[in-house]
Amino acid sequence: MGEGAIHSDVADGAALRAGARSGRFIGWFLVLALIAFAYYPAFFPPSIHSLEGQTEGFFFEANEAAGAPVLILALWLFYRRSHYLDLLRGPGSPLSAAGFLLLATALFSWGAYTGALDLQILSLIALLVGIVLLLGGGRALRAFWLPILFLGFALPVPPVLLAAVIFPIQLATAWFAGLLLNALGFEAFVQGDQILRPENTFIVIETCSGVRTMLTLSMLTVLLIDLFERRGWHAAILIALAPIVAFVTNGFRVVSLVLNPHSSIHSIHNLQGIAMLLVGLTAIYGIDLGLERLLGSRAPDAAAGDYGVERAVGDGSGRATGQTFAIAALLVLFIAFDRFGPTWVAARGLEESPRALLTRVFGEDPEAPRPIDYNFMGSVHYLAHARHRVLVDGIPVEIMLGVANEQQREYSILTPRLAWPATGHAPVEERFEEIVDGGPRARRMVFRRGARSVLSYSWIERRGGFF
Repeated sequence: MGEGAIHSDVADGAALRAGARSGRFIGWFLVLALIAFAYYPAFFPPSIHSLEGQTEGFFFEANEAAGAPVLILALWLFYRRSHYLDLLRGPGSPLSAAGFLLLATALFSWGAYTGALDLQILSLIALLVGIVLLLGGGRALRAFWLPILFLGFALPVPPVLLAAVIFPIQLATAWFAGLLLNALGFEAFVQGDQILRPENTFIVIETCSGVRTMLTLSMLTVLLIDLFERRGWHAAILIALAPIVAFVTNGFRVVSLVLNPHSSIHSIHNLQGIAMLLVGLTAIYGIDLGLERLLGSRAPDAAAGDYGVERAVGDGSGRATGQTFAIAALLVLFIAFDRFGPTWVAARGLEESPRALLTRVFGEDPEAPRPIDYNFMGSVHYLAHARHRVLVDGIPVEIMLGVANEQQREYSILTPRLAWPATGHAPVEERFEEIVDGGPRARRMVFRRGARSVLSYSWIERRGGFF
């Protein structure tokens, strides 16, 4: 018995050493190293120099991607499926794999050409799907699809979508926080994105809107679903409730910021946000336990999640080695195009600046340039912009002219915020109408701030539809 065990251990060790020296092992090591080299800038962009900076963006910045934390969690999800690695020695699906590898090539090349790191992250997802299909086919993809798609959480929110939803969510958050404050006995009045109290005024800016909290809690909910192996309606209900729970907990976070006299301190502000995120995750866990009792959910048997064992047959080892080196060659092409390929350079600058144009048309503004409230504008960024005040029949009229920066893919000016004259205005009336025949349809809104009413017209030239 003892001698047999010793011989078995020696044989296993010899097999392990032989595998480490095999071309297949070298090929896999080369592929992983090339993937890390090719996609390192997408997950660790030079604009963020530390993991701490990415982590803060991960928790609070709605329009910032946080690649490093997502990558770590995706690797953990892959590790949880490491017992399915045998599936990567299956027959494979070369035709389906070729389609995804071509898609990955197109996305990476265009992302490198235009400097769009988000497209390169999408290309990594397509690349990994192609690799899994090539090596193991559909059954392998069913085993590893979650950690691959989980990398999508590293993508920034599409700018047009973010611009369309973030300001309405800010207004809803201010309303909900004011409701909670009054319910708790703290007098508060909500006016637009401001919460007015006798002691102070609190503005719900973008980082307090809860958009990033919704994304982060949704991501953590996916991890919880995978950890407890929830399926079907149980998993679907948790995913659907995660943004709602995030909105509610963020409302309590805003209340804690309003009531905490030290909330303006950066570290305290961040700690309150992380604490409320943990409260939201605890709420999701409580809902999970309730659904387990209500639906009778149980983790599936180990056999139910087993996709079978694939063994290489015939010349399978040589085929796998050829596949890994082919993928390595493709990645070398990616890196070469990224480092030495052409880059897109668009014409920048304007024939006439907004300030010069407004001055030429309306005359001098003695108080120009007028300051811009960047906290209020948030993620709305311009190539150039200016504010100008003129008198029309003795009534002061403020004009704001901005030009979109089409080079910054992470920002969009297609936002309802443009109609607001400034922070703290509550909308009273809204409709769309033509100012002049054949002209653009303008958004006509009436705002009130205290005893003052403001009439606002806003429109965007050369805009496309939302989609």
